[in-house]
Amino acid sequence: MPEKSKFHVIAGTPPPATQLEEVRKIVRAMPKPASMLQCHRCGGREIMETKIGALLKNGKVSGGTKQYLCASCFLKGERVLLK
Repeated sequence: MPEKSKFHVIAGTPPPATQLEEVRKIVRAMPKPASMLQCHRCGGREIMETKIGALLKNGKVSGGTKQYLCASCFLKGERVLLK
């Protein structure tokens, strides 16, 4: 007889109603040009371009897949991809 799992999924709780979270909601709701990238988590508009799997050929970087990360979240240790 298989053992019953000790872990189960619970409903998540919303983020705490702190002053910082209120500011984030305001920033996310601010109007912006349609073509501007904005982080869905913090609302920041600063981005970094990274390359995954780049190779070094004759002293130059070549290849790799470009990805855009939120700079604000990256400074906090989070890796948030922007599309």
